[in-house]
Order: sequence, then C-alpha cells, then structure tokens
Amino acid sequence: MAIGTHKYTVQEAQNAALGQAGSIFVAGAGEITATNNSIFVAIQFLEDTVFDSSDDGLKAVGDRQSYPDSTGTCKNISVDDNGAVVNSETFPAGMTIYGRWLSFKLSSGKVIAYVG
Repeated sequence: MAIGTHKYTVQEAQNAALGQAGSIFVAGAGEITATNNSIFVAIQFLEDTVFDSSDDGLKAVGDRQSYPDSTGTCKNISVDDNGAVVNSETFPAGMTIYGRWLSFKLSSGKVIAYVG
C-alpha cells in the first residue's frame, strides 16, 4: 500500500483508509514501523496500554494527530513531538484511535495496529 492513494480506485482507496491492507498484533516493547510505504491508520487497544516515553513512542504522519486524554481534553501529537506527548498516558482496553502513524513503541499493553 502506498501512502498516497492516487494509484487506486475510489473503492480501493476507501478500503485502504479502513485498514483493509492488513493488521499486526503487538505485545512487545520493540519499535514497530509500517513497511512498503504504508502507514498505520488505526490502533485498537486490547489491554490498557502505554506508549514508550522515548522519541519512538508514537510517530505521526503529517503535521498533527489528536487524541482525547483521560479528562476528555484533546491533545495533539505532532511530528516534532516524536510521540512525546503520549508519555505516561494510559489508553484503555477497548479504545481504538484513528489517524496516520509511521511507527510506535509500547511500554506496556497489547494492540492491533491496522495498515492502510
């Protein structure tokens, strides 16, 4: 899957945006990087999960991704933050976040990351 969807029909592009290019189960602490010019379009949390506090925590594509914190306040993840904004935030089991991420690294928890 290419990051740009200009090579696909409208239906193929919509399928890619929904993560129909595959998924990966992650339970370890190593950095996970999307391959073959793909990205992660959704991350589903199977357990309460914390991203690593290093620069590899959660790397967004583009200028900004947002997610709600535990108080319902919106926080932004920018490329310059290198995922640092998600330090020590616990994403609860059952939550799914949607966006465009190049890579991530877990400190704890288990996720399914969907490729698009």
